[in-house]
Formats: sequence, structure tokens, C-alpha cells
Amino acid sequence: MGGWRMMTAALRALTGAIALTLVAGCYHVRLEPPGAVASAPVLPARVDIPPETAQAEYMVQSFMAGAANKWTIEVGRAIVDYANAYLPSAFPTGDRATVRIDLTHFDVHDFEAHVDLRFAVITPGGTLFQQTYSGVGYGYAARVVWGGAFAMKSSMRKTTDEALRACFESFLNDSRASAAKWAETVRAASADGSAP
Repeated sequence: MGGWRMMTAALRALTGAIALTLVAGCYHVRLEPPGAVASAPVLPARVDIPPETAQAEYMVQSFMAGAANKWTIEVGRAIVDYANAYLPSAFPTGDRATVRIDLTHFDVHDFEAHVDLRFAVITPGGTLFQQTYSGVGYGYAARVVWGGAFAMKSSMRKTTDEALRACFESFLNDSRASAAKWAETVRAASADGSAP
């Protein structure tokens, strides 16, 4: 009888390990592209997102959501989507300037996404503006505790969205405030051929 119990316990442990392996996985976290954001025009420009930013990914593991699981956040793809939503009305297509976006830092800790994006507005005559914006998403640990691996993906999507939105909204606000000055600098440089 004792041997039967040991064999049953070993079989249960093996079944549990197999089930854990089947449940464990690698998940890609893709953010839904945001809707277009209306803005008064700031400056005709093109948007430049270098490949190292546009293709950036970040992998997250969490013991609370299953240590064998991995979530790959497609940060670069999201940055491109956010640029396509936030910038076209503020920076209509033109060759007077370039808006460059560089991802300088991204990580997730305490279930919060932390991002640093450097925005630069560059003209043929020089750089009009350059600033790094930091965004932090809310932490959704309670959601993960209760929902496990299934809640982790939506939590990572939501916190990353909040962090990116904070950066793009801050840049857009600063751009609107500087629009008249930037336009005058570009006009003056075009009129006399000098650098801004």
C-alpha cells in the first residue's frame, strides 16, 4: 500500500510538471495603436525613428505570473504607432525639419513600465529642440496576483501604454508652446540662408 501511494504521488508530481511546461510560454505584448490625436500645426517636418528604437523589445519574467513564462514587450513597434497617432497633425509632412525619436531607456520593475524617450527637432541649420522625457506607468501587481499569467499580458500592455502616452503628450505640449518661436527661427534662416 505504501508503494502505491509513493507511485501515485510521483505520478502526480510528474503530471504537474508536464502541465506547467505546457502552460509555460513566451508571449508577445503588442499594444493597440492609439487613435489619431488632433493638434494645431507646429512645423512641417518628417519623423525619424532609428531602427534601434523602432525594433526595440524588452523581455519580462515574473515569479508571481509563472516563472517559466516570458513576455516580450514590443516597445519599438508601439513607439512607431504612437508617433503615427500623435505627430502627423502637429508636424505635417514637410522638409523644413525632422522630429527624431530615440528610446534611451525602457524597463519594467514592480510591474511598472519606465521609459525615457529623447525627442529632437532638427533643421538643416541645426537643432531647434532636444529633450528627454520620462514616463512611468502604473503598477498592476494586484491584477497579476489574482489573474496570474493571463493577467500579466494585459498589465504589461496597460503600464507601457501609460508610460509612452506621458512622453508623447509632454512633447506635444512643449512643441505647441514653442511653435511660434520655431517657425520664426526657420523662416529667418530660410530668408537669409543662415543657420538657426
